[in-house]
Amino acid sequence: MLKVAFLWHMHQPYYRDPATGGMILPWVRLHCLKDYYDLPARLQKYDRLKMTFNLVPSLIEQITLYVDGKTTDRQLELTKKPTTELSREDKAEIFKTFFTANHKTMIEPYPRYKKFYKKLVDCNMDAELAARTTSPSELRDLTVWANLVWIDPIFRSQEPFKKLFAKGSRFTEEEKQELVKAELAIMADTIPLYRSLMDEGKIEVSFTPYFHPILPLICDTESAREALPGINLPRNRFCHPEDAEKQVSLAVEMYRRIFDRELAGMWPSEGSISEQMAPILAGHGIRWMASDEEVLRSSLAKAGEDFPASAHTVYRHDTASGPIHVLFRDHALSDRIGFVYSGWDEEKAVDDFLKHLHRMADLLKDQNENSVVPIILDGENCWEYFPNDGDAFLNLLFDKLNRDKQIETVTFGEAVETVQPTPLKKIRAGSWINHNFRVWIGHPEDNSAWDLLWDTRRTLTRFKEEHPDYDRHKIGAAEKAILVAEGSDWNWWYGDEHRGPQNDVFDRIYRAHLGSVYSHLGLEIPTALLSPISQGVPEISITEPEGTVTPIIDGCLTHYYEWLGAGRFEPGQAGGAMHRIDRIISSLYYVSDDEYIYMRADFCDKRFLVDNSSYRLKVVIFSPGQGTFVFDKDGIVSMPDWAGSQEEILFGIGDIAEIGLKKAMFFPDGCGEVFFKIGILEGNEDVELWPQGDPIRFRFSGEGEEIVWDL
Repeated sequence: MLKVAFLWHMHQPYYRDPATGGMILPWVRLHCLKDYYDLPARLQKYDRLKMTFNLVPSLIEQITLYVDGKTTDRQLELTKKPTTELSREDKAEIFKTFFTANHKTMIEPYPRYKKFYKKLVDCNMDAELAARTTSPSELRDLTVWANLVWIDPIFRSQEPFKKLFAKGSRFTEEEKQELVKAELAIMADTIPLYRSLMDEGKIEVSFTPYFHPILPLICDTESAREALPGINLPRNRFCHPEDAEKQVSLAVEMYRRIFDRELAGMWPSEGSISEQMAPILAGHGIRWMASDEEVLRSSLAKAGEDFPASAHTVYRHDTASGPIHVLFRDHALSDRIGFVYSGWDEEKAVDDFLKHLHRMADLLKDQNENSVVPIILDGENCWEYFPNDGDAFLNLLFDKLNRDKQIETVTFGEAVETVQPTPLKKIRAGSWINHNFRVWIGHPEDNSAWDLLWDTRRTLTRFKEEHPDYDRHKIGAAEKAILVAEGSDWNWWYGDEHRGPQNDVFDRIYRAHLGSVYSHLGLEIPTALLSPISQGVPEISITEPEGTVTPIIDGCLTHYYEWLGAGRFEPGQAGGAMHRIDRIISSLYYVSDDEYIYMRADFCDKRFLVDNSSYRLKVVIFSPGQGTFVFDKDGIVSMPDWAGSQEEILFGIGDIAEIGLKKAMFFPDGCGEVFFKIGILEGNEDVELWPQGDPIRFRFSGEGEEIVWDL
């Protein structure tokens, strides 16, 4: 049988405000209600399934603070507050912040919740106006629904959730308070569940370093040059392997305290490994760590070795502190769950996944005993894109895996115990994202953040040397703030890779932690920490057209100026909490002239649709009518009934894909507003669709009038 090792990574940044102790954002609580309990709990009814769950220690710390009543978040406070006592500002804040959920899967399916969102839209997103025209009873319903949609499906047959979903509206204050109490009960049961399942041998729990730092960069920011020799690094070289060791030792101590055993394995933050960090893990008795297969490829190249026919095995790397085993994720299979299957029918998705595993089992049949396929992915964020939080998909996947006689699921620790390791002579520093560290260092914003960290840490070191008798509790708090600031999450949002509506919030959190170091030491906070690092969105994912353009629709870039002035959407700059590395579409362009709307897709691999006959391009129209245009290299495959004749559609697919849709098919007078997305199909199933959030809003006017584009 083929061994398959799943690792589900559970992680949220450290949101605790150093000044107030409250949580600046509510994601720890909300994801705990929806993701952290249900995924391991599903394994209880299967006799053959075993999996690994990776928890971040700082996430556990935050869950514990909620459970012990030592912290809260603003949305929870507003939920608990009697609706009749809400101020005007409170009511507006509810309309501003209580729709932080995936619209398609977590707002659209619930009519009462959707009604409130539509009201906000009808008020042109004016939260104060929406709040002024909403009764206290309606506001109570909104706050209840904003919590209910985060309750995982496995709890919805239990009280009080069952009766609240059934009732749907006109909730009472007592019911609202009962809901809050039930939420905290789920949080209280979460970590004990992991311990119980581990005691039963159903799961293995691994950790990351405590505050989720990129260990190779904490050890030495120069490690970024291994993958990117020409990268522009911060002014000051950050080189503190002792901090990396502290992040690991704190994780080991928490694991021992909570689970009453020794930590055996780590998914280092973002799969980031290097020669320098490996002995730190080995020195703490950690037997295995994991990264991405592209890091394996580059590590073998560093050692002058060829990439093996199969990377699906266990590797052993010898360090000065002893050996450590390394497993490398199959990123194609892992990303199919994380990024592809959410738009598929669950039967087809699960069958596709198993088909890939069965094909792999056949290829590896002569070496199955020494093979293992690591599937490593985010265990929380992806489910928001699945219908009903992935409930049907996960039930079917787990059921079929449990009955499949060709597949044996194992924990990572079991893989290390049973698979004969292959020597790994060298490790080239890299992460699971493009086998480098560009997400966290190199951009001017990233580098500014590193330099502020360097300055603050140096200040703390000098202060301790000059004030050996200073209050140890305050020194300890300052040291913790440095460790928090070393977490990877802050730099995730600096730079151009991940732009979202809360970039400025993460910027403030990061600077607040550094500023707290100075406060604990009784020093004035430097002015550099009072100004934003993030410079807004200088290179946003979408740019507007500069005017009208009439390109030649032939599937190739006829000349450099052909699409000059067109609008542009960059999938690579439209990131969020998740990061996709195997994109097919690299760029989208769009523009119009007096007669046509034009769209263009460029591919990461030139001529992708020509060279891959099983893939097709689709253009999804959401408004004014709903429908999908599908194209392959030979032309139109299908189109909506309302679209008119094929003669009104232009297409050319070659190096690139170019499409022209006649304006009149949408509006007789050529004026109106169209909402659309562009994506790739494999067969009849979605592989990717851009934008991932709201569609592009395309407003066009008549001949000679101003054109407006928006997202």
